[in-house]
Amino acid sequence: MLGPARQGSSDAGDLAPNNERVTILRAHLQAAARALIAAGCDDTLDEARLEVEVLYAEASGLTRAAVLARGSDEPDPVALETFEATLVRRLAHEPLAYILGRREFYGMTFAVRRGVLIPRPDTETLVEAALAAVRAHPASRRLVRVADVGTGSGAIALTLARHAPTAKVWATDQSTEALAIAGANRRTFHLESQVVLLAGDLLEPLLDPLHVVVANLPYIPTAEVDTLAPEVRDWEPRGALDGGEDGLAPFRALAAQLPEHLAEGPHALLLEVGAGQASEVVSIITAAIGGSVSLHLDLAGIQRVVEVRVGY
Repeated sequence: MLGPARQGSSDAGDLAPNNERVTILRAHLQAAARALIAAGCDDTLDEARLEVEVLYAEASGLTRAAVLARGSDEPDPVALETFEATLVRRLAHEPLAYILGRREFYGMTFAVRRGVLIPRPDTETLVEAALAAVRAHPASRRLVRVADVGTGSGAIALTLARHAPTAKVWATDQSTEALAIAGANRRTFHLESQVVLLAGDLLEPLLDPLHVVVANLPYIPTAEVDTLAPEVRDWEPRGALDGGEDGLAPFRALAAQLPEHLAEGPHALLLEVGAGQASEVVSIITAAIGGSVSLHLDLAGIQRVVEVRVGY
């Protein structure tokens, strides 16, 4: 297994069982996968193999398919040195997305790094529901004013803008570091004219009345944050995770701001929530703005998105 003595070395031998020199790429990657399992970075060998194949592909400039095809070859010394450096980072439980510097979300590839929450498949449920709300809005043929609250990497805001051309999206975040990353992603997708980035608390920076508000707020109770996997607890920004004592403090804060920021006509609010939180969030939001409620399930069947529509 890769240990402190291996850092900076291009000899693959110490990754092999019994320190036997690895002579083919496949065996080297299998040893690396077992190291990830031993370190508690992955639960299954299949997951670990996928990660090391992706890391070696990144290091070598190959596709993962090409890496698998060359499994009987000698590892490239330069690629191997780069691979081992990234493996050290993964063994320290740094998330793969941060090591690669990117994450795919809703068919788009976003730059991510420490300082922003890594976009997750569950949040695609929020995007799907938000796109439906934008398209169903009476102003959808003209201009729908949308806010993405706590935008982070900008994944939600930019995905909505890409897939709903009549939406004008304001994306807010308290973190200037997050906004810088969102700005880089905005440039990548050439959405500068459609997405506005603003620093501030929730909806406070916004002046225009909104038709649709979307948010993936922190919703993990404070006491539970330290029980999360090291990849999350030690690497992702705590401010994007910690929702206060019961996990609902950000929802209460947003609800207090909603009346002064929503358009007088039809409007909608869509929120990602934690498992078991939907009913409490519904109570918080409907007490502030009323409306009709829909709950959207994620792929695991969990009530993941609370949607409240008023006037349509």
